[in-house]
Amino acid sequence: SSIPRRTHTMSGSDSEVDPRAIAGAIDPNVLAPLLNPRFDRPQPAGQQEYLEIPNFGNPNDPNFRRSWGERLTYNAGRAYLLGLVSGGSYGVYTGLRDSTGQLRRLRINAVLNATSRHGPTLGNQLGVVAMMYSGLESLACSLRDEDDVLNAVGAGSVTGVLYRMSAGPRAAAVGAVLGAGVMGTLSFASRQLGDSVGFLKNLV
Repeated sequence: SSIPRRTHTMSGSDSEVDPRAIAGAIDPNVLAPLLNPRFDRPQPAGQQEYLEIPNFGNPNDPNFRRSWGERLTYNAGRAYLLGLVSGGSYGVYTGLRDSTGQLRRLRINAVLNATSRHGPTLGNQLGVVAMMYSGLESLACSLRDEDDVLNAVGAGSVTGVLYRMSAGPRAAAVGAVLGAGVMGTLSFASRQLGDSVGFLKNLV
């Protein structure tokens, strides 16, 4: 016995459907009721439109701050990438410099060795520094209940001390000054630029 098959026919008029009409008939609150998304809040002109989900925040909100976990993973990841690219570039330079006059095969080997030595090393160092800074900055924000540049300055100073303290008091003092200065400057600049470019306010 054969199983009957249901066939569908579509006339030419039915096949021409405007996608905009379908999109306008979809209610996001019905599709994702558990997320309770808020689609009815228009964003200011010139800013990106973000889907605001409770407990996650909206980057266009001037009081928005990413969680400590987001900041830690984001800062550690981009610091490692920066160190990997910078160290790898320096490895290419030193490999080519030290293998001048040698055969091409030996020069390629020298470049690969130098790149693999300098890139991951600098990436790991910057990643550790970023993790220390992010944890201390989030701790300072939680203890002070304020999200300002002073958190970045204090966290950068303590990070510099912890990272360089094994080299002696003088190196620790230099690390504290450099950490406070660099992170304070980056935090201040990101907050100033954040007024016009929303995502930069949480850059550091």
